[in-house]
Amino acid sequence: MPPWLANSGATARPRLGKLPNKPQRTPEQQAAAATVLGEGRQLRELFLDHHADTIYRKLTKNLSSFLRVDDLAYEAAKLVPGLTPTRKQVDAELEKLQSEKDGVEVDQGIFLSHVLALPETGMHLCHAMLAPKAGAIERGAEFIRNGVIDFGPARVERRGKAAVVTIQNPRFLNAEDRDTLDDTETAADIAIIDLMSEICVLRGGVVEHPKYKGRNVFSSGINLTHLYRGKIPFLWYIIRDMGIVNKMLRGLAMGSTSPDEMRGGTHEKPWVAGVDVFAIGGGCQYLLAMDYVVAGSDAYMTLPARKEGIIPGVANLRCHASSARARRARRS
Repeated sequence: MPPWLANSGATARPRLGKLPNKPQRTPEQQAAAATVLGEGRQLRELFLDHHADTIYRKLTKNLSSFLRVDDLAYEAAKLVPGLTPTRKQVDAELEKLQSEKDGVEVDQGIFLSHVLALPETGMHLCHAMLAPKAGAIERGAEFIRNGVIDFGPARVERRGKAAVVTIQNPRFLNAEDRDTLDDTETAADIAIIDLMSEICVLRGGVVEHPKYKGRNVFSSGINLTHLYRGKIPFLWYIIRDMGIVNKMLRGLAMGSTSPDEMRGGTHEKPWVAGVDVFAIGGGCQYLLAMDYVVAGSDAYMTLPARKEGIIPGVANLRCHASSARARRARRS
């Protein structure tokens, strides 16, 4: 690693560690922290402008192996200390309220943005995220044999010609969080792989909330309680949209064949959403990746983040700049 990156990257966090926790900092200390973080990020951007391709190829053995985004980001922290935070550093941030974080995970975003900006490495990473998860392959035979697997936060069950994936987070109105995402994606992989079904169905399970007790609810979106408490890591969003959402839209990448190949690129099935009561936020985003949506007569769908310029199902992209230009044009 170049000395100038080491000085700004690996040493930036110890420098922050000498300051009080964010809520206890004086204005001067807050300014010092912002300077340390800002300088480090500028230098990471410069470093990655020249070396993102080399780092990615090193980590993937010259594109011969596939790493999901979380493994990639943490392996980068080992290869180039200070470039991205370690698991230990991210875990420490997860113990803080969202408002009390210094945002060490921003460095993961900087790294991934440079990887995705390069056509070859970006497509290779997309391919990695479209591949079935190891757990889906391991338990595929069990599903063929029993026709059902209950992971806890998610359940996949064959009903006739349909493989039904049910989100099960009853305490939080089937909201999505760290406890649900991994198992829901594995369940979706199994549903797509299953040779005995022809379509996939996504729905929400029965909830515990007094107002809806005993009823199926599709999804209340991201778990806002966990978000406030800082329990939703940055990579969660990337994994979700490059993983399960993209798989529902494009299918699974099987083997080494590129997902963009006209024939044999992905294994796909049509997806149907069964919406009970409501689909809010991220739950509504799922509907935009579906082939069909079947909703109860009393169900409703809403996407509060539409006012933020969100592009549903496309990671964390926003339309702030274009929206601002459009507003200025209308005023003039």
